[in-house]
Amino acid sequence: MRKLNELKASNPYLRLGTDVTELEKSIQTLGLIAPLVISPDNVILAGARRYQAMLNLGFTEAPVMVIDKNPLEKELISIDENLVRKDLSKMETESHLRRAKEIYQELYPNADVEVQSTEPEEDSDEPKIKKVILPAEKFLNMVSEKTGLSPKQIHEAINRDEMAASVVKEARLKGELSLSQTNEIVKLNKQDQKSALKHIQELPVREIKKFVKLAKAQGVQEAISATPNVPFQKEFQEIDMGLKKLIKKFKQFQMEGIDVANFPDETQELFGELMKFSDADNFSSHSRDEDREMDSLQ
Repeated sequence: MRKLNELKASNPYLRLGTDVTELEKSIQTLGLIAPLVISPDNVILAGARRYQAMLNLGFTEAPVMVIDKNPLEKELISIDENLVRKDLSKMETESHLRRAKEIYQELYPNADVEVQSTEPEEDSDEPKIKKVILPAEKFLNMVSEKTGLSPKQIHEAINRDEMAASVVKEARLKGELSLSQTNEIVKLNKQDQKSALKHIQELPVREIKKFVKLAKAQGVQEAISATPNVPFQKEFQEIDMGLKKLIKKFKQFQMEGIDVANFPDETQELFGELMKFSDADNFSSHSRDEDREMDSLQ
């Protein structure tokens, strides 16, 4: 047991100042199920929200688990607590995962490669299959078990955080870039990301893919010159795809003998307003690739 006023909430990974109302109700009903995790010098490593809830409820002491580890291991404990127990923003998750990978690699720089053998089925003449598991793969699988994210998701998240230039991270933080846009932009080196961001951040993902491919082949300035930046291009494409999807749906209704007149009056009025601004023939010139992408949204 430790007195709460003796504990130090100085760990930068602690999630203080969050809503702990539900946690307070749980502690009042069931008590504190999991102890706070602290270092020998009383720094809280994990359990900040439990700590905050107990303070709010007027507790003066709490059960603790004292972990005597080196600084990297203590940091990894705090990261694990955040990844598993607290909802983080996508960017916070990516940063935490990247740092966890760095710590893992520093703690186990010479980690042995693991070889697993797969036993054949009974009465089979097939030989055992040996699979080599590299340290990086072991890390991804370990984190996947803790977080519920797939190894691929974890790898992509770490890659985004490692590869993204500071201006790209800032744009994401402001909501100016989507995850899909970011996945394409980070394929450029960081200097090219800085040079290209203002030009391409309003482009739809399809156009950014073309831009990145051209930039890698001929340089970012050539790609900028060859890629027109039409104002509101992304919004226009979203509207275009939405209209195309709507038209396709109406064609399906027609094949089933359902006419616009069968819809409620309000729907008919909205459709009439829409047709003032659009014409089905205006959306028939898209490529087959766009058709397939549109179909995938059904």
